[in-house]
Amino acid sequence: MKTHLSYSALSQFKKSPNHLLAYWNNEFKTTDAMQFGSLIHKLILEPNKFKDEFAVFDGARRAGKAWVEFSETNKDKTIIKQSELDNAKTIIDNSMLNKVFSEMLSNKIETELRLDWTFKEVKFKGFIDLLTTYNDRQCIVDIKTTNDAGKRFERDLYYNDYKMQLAMYQDQFNKETDVYIVAIETSVPFNVQVYKLDESLLFKGFMDYDFYTDKFKEWDGTRQGYNNEIIEIATQIEETW
Repeated sequence: MKTHLSYSALSQFKKSPNHLLAYWNNEFKTTDAMQFGSLIHKLILEPNKFKDEFAVFDGARRAGKAWVEFSETNKDKTIIKQSELDNAKTIIDNSMLNKVFSEMLSNKIETELRLDWTFKEVKFKGFIDLLTTYNDRQCIVDIKTTNDAGKRFERDLYYNDYKMQLAMYQDQFNKETDVYIVAIETSVPFNVQVYKLDESLLFKGFMDYDFYTDKFKEWDGTRQGYNNEIIEIATQIEETW
C-alpha cells in the first residue's frame, strides 16, 4: 500500500477504499474531457513544456502506416489532433477576455508550484496551478474546465471536493492566502467565471480533509466498498438556483 496521498487520492478514498485502490492501480481510464482539460492547463500554465508532453497528429485518421509510425515515435506523449489544439487555443484566447483572470495571469508569481507536506503523520503532495496576486493580496488560483461555468458550477462547489483540495493547499501554503477557482467552459460560448472561496466553504473543505485523513490512517488497506445498510430515498424539494 502506498504511504502518501494527493488531493485526487484522498477524494477517491472519500468515496470508498475500493476507489482509492483502483486509482492507485491506474484502473480509471483517462476520458477525452480529462485529456482536453490537461491540454488547456498546459497551454495556459506551462506553454513552454507543451511539446514535451503533447504531439499533434495532422493525419485524417488514426490508422495506417503514418499513424503507426507517429504513435510509436511519440509513445511517451499525449497525442492530439490539430482540431483539438485549435479548439483549445480558441478557448484560451476567449478566457483572456475575462479581466480578472487576465490580471491574475499577468501578476503570476509561479505556476504548477509543487507542495510536499505531512499532515497527521500522513505524507501529502500537490500542485498549486497558479500562485499570483490580485487586489494587492497573494492568492492561490485553481483552473477547472467544465461544460457549464455558471450557476451549475457554483452549486456544485458546495457538494464536490474542490473545496477540500483548495483548503489543503491553503492550509499548507499560507492560511492568509485568498483562494480562487477559475471555471473555463470548453463548449460554446466558452464563458469564464472566477469564484472566490470564502472562509466558511474552505473550513468545510478542511473538515473533510481532516476527517478523511483520520479514516485513511485507520484503514487496514483491504478492499472495502460502500456499507451494507439499505439507504432509503425520500422525495426532496430541490433548491432553486
